[in-house]
Amino acid sequence: MTAPSDWLRYLPAIYGREPFVGLFLKVFQKLFTGIDDAQLDGRRGIQELLAAEVVGNLFYPRFSFLFPGDKSFMPPIQGKNQQALLTLFNSFIGVQAPVDPLAGQVVGTTAPDTQAAFTAWLNDFLAWLAGWIDLVPDSGWGIDKKRMVIAQMPALYRLRGTPAGIEMLCDLLFDLPWTVNGQVVQNGQTQDSTGTVSLEVANPAPPVITVTDVYARGQSFVLRDSYTSGMPVVSGQAPWVFSVRLIQRDPNFFPSNSAVVQLRDLLPKLRVVLDAARPALCRYTIQVIPGMRLPPTGSSIMLVLNGNTLLGSQEAT
Repeated sequence: MTAPSDWLRYLPAIYGREPFVGLFLKVFQKLFTGIDDAQLDGRRGIQELLAAEVVGNLFYPRFSFLFPGDKSFMPPIQGKNQQALLTLFNSFIGVQAPVDPLAGQVVGTTAPDTQAAFTAWLNDFLAWLAGWIDLVPDSGWGIDKKRMVIAQMPALYRLRGTPAGIEMLCDLLFDLPWTVNGQVVQNGQTQDSTGTVSLEVANPAPPVITVTDVYARGQSFVLRDSYTSGMPVVSGQAPWVFSVRLIQRDPNFFPSNSAVVQLRDLLPKLRVVLDAARPALCRYTIQVIPGMRLPPTGSSIMLVLNGNTLLGSQEAT
């Protein structure tokens, strides 16, 4: 039978009659002194957690105590060392697998998976941590994706509503820039290759107003009743609008069908994020650059709209 807490000797003897009190005190004795106790599953005491710098690092998703000496911004948990890292992490937390009374008694049942239970706890913990910064993690994100977004979200709040902030947010949420497969045409030869798709957000810069003594049609500024797209402006930037451009910079690269589908599926998701992130009075345009273009004469590439090419688009919202 498990011995009661040594702290019972500091209480009146009447409290020692019920075993619950002695076992309950043992929880606090474990936390503050780090005593070894099989009933508490070897969970570490508060002194040991402080010495290992666990408590202070637990509320920032880098979890530095898992990666001593690693200087990278967000060392990954998922990967070849995932099992070892989760086991080490759980040694500080002590999440137990739920008890299955049928395990070993009914054909087809298996013993509870402790690591699966801890992984579920870690996902719930990250969701709770994200709640402190008003973030709801996507259910499709992995552990490392959640950690990365949570860590960078406070910096994004400082840039909220700016082109730089919106670009950083889109890159973070959609893992941009992308490396996509396709074909490239060089010197009339077609070969498999990879290309890069990136995103840029900026304020459109129409021509500025110029002052001249000589009137020339199409070159002199004419004051109009209302602004239309492309007209010169005083500030050099169009007001209340920003442009979002998905760019593939290599003019000789033709994306594969899977890359075009990936890009096409991104557009509606991008609009959802932009509608939520843009300032209330602002609108935006989305451009795909370059759009549809013809391959060089003599190449073996056959263009298929929405197959290996997209129409360039510009949408104002």
